[in-house]
Amino acid sequence: MNLVLDIGNTYSKYYVFDQDLITNQGSWVSYDTIKKLKSWIKNNSKCESIIVSDVFGVDIPLFESIVSCKVIWVSSEIKLPFKINYKTPNTLGPDRISLIGSAVIEYPQSNCLVVDLGTCITFDFVNEFGEYFGGAISPGFSLRYKSLNSFTSSLPKLDFNKPDNLLGDSTKNSIHSGIFFGIIAEVKNQIKYYSKNYKNLTVILTGGDAHKLANQIKNGIFASHIFIAKGLYNVLKLNTG
Repeated sequence: MNLVLDIGNTYSKYYVFDQDLITNQGSWVSYDTIKKLKSWIKNNSKCESIIVSDVFGVDIPLFESIVSCKVIWVSSEIKLPFKINYKTPNTLGPDRISLIGSAVIEYPQSNCLVVDLGTCITFDFVNEFGEYFGGAISPGFSLRYKSLNSFTSSLPKLDFNKPDNLLGDSTKNSIHSGIFFGIIAEVKNQIKYYSKNYKNLTVILTGGDAHKLANQIKNGIFASHIFIAKGLYNVLKLNTG
């Protein structure tokens, strides 16, 4: 039994693998990771190893004091199924490393653009030779809504609401339009650039907000929620086999 743990900025997801199959999965608020891990370990003492992709910043010594099995922390320093040509590999987030690892395993020998829509929107490109060079990072839906309210004196704090059309006929609708159609334009422009420069591009959309772009991005693959889990599990095997 092995545990795959994807600790995000807001929520964490866990997947239990047994003989290459997911036998259990769930999620919790990232603030509760240590408490939830204690409970999980208590009921799953036969866990052989854990792989962790952590952007939240859990207390590593405390985390490792709870478990008795081997823990692999995703970073540019572990064995990966692709070559990193990023200029600052030590600053490369484990979430981006995990997604590229998943793309390389799921779509081998392909030019892949992975678009992850979460707290931030990340664009990561790996070529058909398994070489990773980088991509782009921008604010996600929630950050855009929050920043418009936080850094202005009069714009309201809103929750996501899909606009009916581009023309916003009120301040609220203008905000919804600007954020929604702005993100669509950004994603489409990134896809256009990579499609022009790399043949047979595979576009993978994932993350908690990816569903908001359903029916808007015609040439992308909307990955299932286990996309990153399968990639992380294979990276775990690469580092423990």
